[in-house]
Amino acid sequence: MAGRNRLWTIAVMQEKDFGMPRRSERIALRSPAPGTERHLLVHRYGLAGRGRKAYLQAALHADEWPGLLALQHLLRLLDQADAAGRIRGEIVVVPYANPIGMAQRIGSDLSGRYAFDGSGNFNRGWPDFATRIAARLKGRLTGNTPADIVLVRQALREAAAAMPRRTEVDVLRASLAALAVDADIVLDVHCDCEALLHLYAAERHREEVEALAGDLGAAVTMLSDSAGPSFDESMMSAWWRLGDILPEAKHLPSLCFACTVELRGKDQIDDDLAKTDAQGLFNFLQRHDLIAGGAPPLKDPGLVCDLTAVEPVEAEEQGLVVFTKQLGEQAQKGEVIAWLVNPAADNPAEGRRPIFAGQSGLVLSRIDAKLVRPGERIMKIAGSEPLDDRRQGALLED
Repeated sequence: MAGRNRLWTIAVMQEKDFGMPRRSERIALRSPAPGTERHLLVHRYGLAGRGRKAYLQAALHADEWPGLLALQHLLRLLDQADAAGRIRGEIVVVPYANPIGMAQRIGSDLSGRYAFDGSGNFNRGWPDFATRIAARLKGRLTGNTPADIVLVRQALREAAAAMPRRTEVDVLRASLAALAVDADIVLDVHCDCEALLHLYAAERHREEVEALAGDLGAAVTMLSDSAGPSFDESMMSAWWRLGDILPEAKHLPSLCFACTVELRGKDQIDDDLAKTDAQGLFNFLQRHDLIAGGAPPLKDPGLVCDLTAVEPVEAEEQGLVVFTKQLGEQAQKGEVIAWLVNPAADNPAEGRRPIFAGQSGLVLSRIDAKLVRPGERIMKIAGSEPLDDRRQGALLED
């Protein structure tokens, strides 16, 4: 049908057939130009409605690639578990979430964070589903929690299906939301420029994300219940925001645990690291009974802090950044963490300005493109106490 997604299903046979083997689907996006077509690839394990549902995707920011490799290794582990009849719930994996951004090249450089059609950041502007489903649910919730959960999930699916599909980016967003909006677990896999492994999650899901941090060996986990219109927050926030709109929804649990997983830096694409990351994700799915077999003991989650305890250090002027602090090192408040070198300075001896740490903490990430503009954020330092000048509800890149 014109204007609608087309869906192809490929039967994937395993060595042993324990019921329902993995199914792989291709969801077509709208053609942006004659002779051009793109699609999402979706792998499904288990059966819908049988146990919990987990959704994982990589490279929504299409220039962030470590997750592409990690999910390939995870698929191997899931295939083995599927062949052994160990899949207990429903697991949906989108190995590349943004074929549009993956084609956005200027010369040899790929620019996959912002859509070239003017739609903006691929990981911003996601729907507030609580507002969208409130009218559908008004007067229908009964206070019977299991029955009301079914109603809310159906309303979420209907709201995702009603998202606009005018442009190719619209179809991409609507397709990803439809796959994830009714999940119990949503893991959106990204990376930073140069970084340690770190996570973003909601404060109300501290227990779940600390377990995930331990499974993945995260260095830092940042918590906020209102961090902006990102994909992960869009998928989970309806469960707690609905009660603010409809008093009869206040009894609903915060069912969806969603998390942004930052797999280190862009250049850290390595099979050994990816296998370790995949095993950590697999262990977390086991921990939530989506895969049979006991998960390993809980591990140290690393530093867990409020999002506002992370300082995004900015360059006050243009220039070339020369860092004096390495990833994983401790910075002290007032310490020189980098030099800003002005190549246009008449006197080279006067063309160097120090950049100081505004707080004490762990050097979490650094920019990879070292020639910077005024106001550009060059480093993140994770501390333990909220900073007075950090705005609640703002993502670090906003």
